[in-house]
Amino acid sequence: MTNEPPHIDPHFGAEFWEVLARYLSDESPPEEAAAVRRWLAQDDRRGELVAALERSIRRVALEPPTDLDVEGALRRVRSRLHQPPVLALGPRERRWTRWSTLGLRAAAVVALAVGGALVWRASQRGGHPAASAVRDYATSVGEMDSIRLPDGSRVVLGPQSRLALAGGYGASAREVALSGEAWFDVGHDAARRFRVRAGPAVIEDLGTTFTIRTDGEEVRVVVAAGSVLLQDTSRAARRAALRAGDRGAVDRDGRVTVERGAATADDLGWLQRRLVFDNASMERVRADLRRWYGLELRMDSAWARRHLTASFAGEPAEQVLRAIGLALGARIERRGDTAFVRVR
Repeated sequence: MTNEPPHIDPHFGAEFWEVLARYLSDESPPEEAAAVRRWLAQDDRRGELVAALERSIRRVALEPPTDLDVEGALRRVRSRLHQPPVLALGPRERRWTRWSTLGLRAAAVVALAVGGALVWRASQRGGHPAASAVRDYATSVGEMDSIRLPDGSRVVLGPQSRLALAGGYGASAREVALSGEAWFDVGHDAARRFRVRAGPAVIEDLGTTFTIRTDGEEVRVVVAAGSVLLQDTSRAARRAALRAGDRGAVDRDGRVTVERGAATADDLGWLQRRLVFDNASMERVRADLRRWYGLELRMDSAWARRHLTASFAGEPAEQVLRAIGLALGARIERRGDTAFVRVR
């Protein structure tokens, strides 16, 4: 494999850095985003470069330099590319992002303009791209992470979750393993199908946006756009096609169930750090308290058979436990990181 960076001019020419900045900040028009995904699919090294650049963007966004000069960086890039200067960046509508202290587009422009060549050179030392070594992503209690995979797919990883990329990801197939919860935005590639293995289920993307949640009870899938194929991992290979607005699940025994058109905004509430329980089992409640608050909720079998309807939006743990106790008609005692459900 050559150590030269992949050629970029035929597709985007002098506008490349701004095109990529928009793509990394999730502000590309649909046609431009599709063009970037096609460009990424043509050479695995391009995806590796983008992944390395996104890590640089995270560092800039989380620790912005005191002498940050976005417009100066843009002018210097434009000068090198023999283009007229770009003036001030106008305000844009914000989407969800964990980089709220600094506009992500500005961070992307700075990282790309000032550090792009250095990141590429560092990633190519020894002939092995550094990005290819990153195959495992994990979050801790209450933490969320935004990830761009080497092929350009975007993932938001929920709290206390883990995403592992299979060896050779992107070469002939795109396969990942998920434990926990994640949101996926994946471009369809018939030659390299995107598959997620989660507990007793395999989810195959057909070009879509969807979420997956896996816990002790079941693997649950909600499709926001496009379609996916949901199946169990047993020899029986029970399967179902899910379309936008559908919910699907595979339980621990491999049974596949589908709710057509049942998805609501609450199914994606966790992306805004909202916990929504709609007649939820206590197993589901316990799993969410563990992931979001690091709390272990303990109860006897009678309480474990109960269900909860409630919603929370970042309240402190004590307030959440108090509300759960009131909803159940129970008394909850907390001892460190463990909470016990008692009869009043």
